[in-house]
Amino acid sequence: MASAAVCVLGCLVGALLPIVVGSSAAFTGSVTSSGLLGLVFTVRNLQLLRVTGEPSLPPAVLTTIFGGWFMLAPLLYTDVGFLATAGTQLAGTVVSTFGLYVTVAGLADGPA
Repeated sequence: MASAAVCVLGCLVGALLPIVVGSSAAFTGSVTSSGLLGLVFTVRNLQLLRVTGEPSLPPAVLTTIFGGWFMLAPLLYTDVGFLATAGTQLAGTVVSTFGLYVTVAGLADGPA
């Protein structure tokens, strides 16, 4: 359950960081909207994990994909800035790592 909670925090950081550091409008819009959508899946996964005690694969896989997008997005936009790039990629690394852990735990039928 801790891994799913870390994913929630990572998506929240990924969504808010471009706004806080003042990145370009295109990057902010893309990453913030993706972060909010990713947050929906991470919260749903955490909710299902609390109710059933087992991770749900669809939101866990989508969480991992959103983490990958956070890592790649700064490379696709110009003039993103150092803090936005580093912070978004760090959030993406955390989300992908812990999201993949929840996915593997769901495949192995073990607790996350």
